[in-house]
Amino acid sequence: MLSKRLIACLDVRNGKLAKSIRFVDTKDIGDPVQKAREYYEDGLDELVFYDITASSDKRRIMLDVVEAVAEQVFIPLEQFPYCCFHRLVS
Repeated sequence: MLSKRLIACLDVRNGKLAKSIRFVDTKDIGDPVQKAREYYEDGLDELVFYDITASSDKRRIMLDVVEAVAEQVFIPLEQFPYCCFHRLVS
């Protein structure tokens, strides 16, 4: 029997958690490492980061954030530059 998994997806912009509606009026809402730790302690099964400005800034993955989170949590982590994820689901 399949079990349910809790997977959080966090939008990150310039190394900070971001909140927006359709990527308009984006606001920084905190530290992704701290939030990942909180989710992990609450029983999260997997964590996905979306780098929402990777495409426009012509950047690759944000290794610094992923490495910092990996030191704090012991669950599967994934990171997508937004442009790559968008292509996967289009």
